[in-house]
Amino acid sequence: MFSKRVVIIANGDLKDLNFYRDLLRADDYFICVNGGTGHALSLGLKPDLVVGDLDSLEPVHKREIEELGLQIIRHPSEKDASDLELAIDYAIEMQPAEILIIGALGGKRIDHAYINLLLLYKPLYSGIPASIIDEYQEIVLVKDEAFIRGEAGDCLSLFTLTSETCGIVTEGLKFPLKNENLYFASTRGLSNELTVSPAKITIDSGLLLIIKTSRKNL
Repeated sequence: MFSKRVVIIANGDLKDLNFYRDLLRADDYFICVNGGTGHALSLGLKPDLVVGDLDSLEPVHKREIEELGLQIIRHPSEKDASDLELAIDYAIEMQPAEILIIGALGGKRIDHAYINLLLLYKPLYSGIPASIIDEYQEIVLVKDEAFIRGEAGDCLSLFTLTSETCGIVTEGLKFPLKNENLYFASTRGLSNELTVSPAKITIDSGLLLIIKTSRKNL
């Protein structure tokens, strides 16, 4: 097992670079997805690996990664998987302690943001903790148990990605669920509230997408 945390930097929105500087660690292993390499360079990071077709990489950044001699795994622009999915696959092969994905949200393509959330399924079923984080929210996918850290007042929304998620028990939320079910396309789990950190959420069966939004952004 690879003991470090793998951070995947995609090409979505990164508005507050200081937020990410505080979030990242010096010993993280950085995989950059295509134009996400530009984000890494803006943060003063040296990527360990660049994955993708490089079509969204600015010429100045292409020259910079060539000068740095970075490891690049290049894929054709026409392929059966997104560059982010390929990067997640490489990360999973490393069997890291954790996978953190940034730059996976925002922009004009809601289809990209949507599938990026669903890609959390791959590390989940490989037994690797994974999350998508930006300045506003933290997103995880759960099939058994999760501990959600934050501040009292943070918004927590729970959505099932299966027809139903059964036996949900929550601790530390304003509106507790006590061995209850959530159903697909229901708003029942929308806009709960963190009262204790960490909140604990357990489920018996199904898949639960958990989105925590900082109260500072509400």
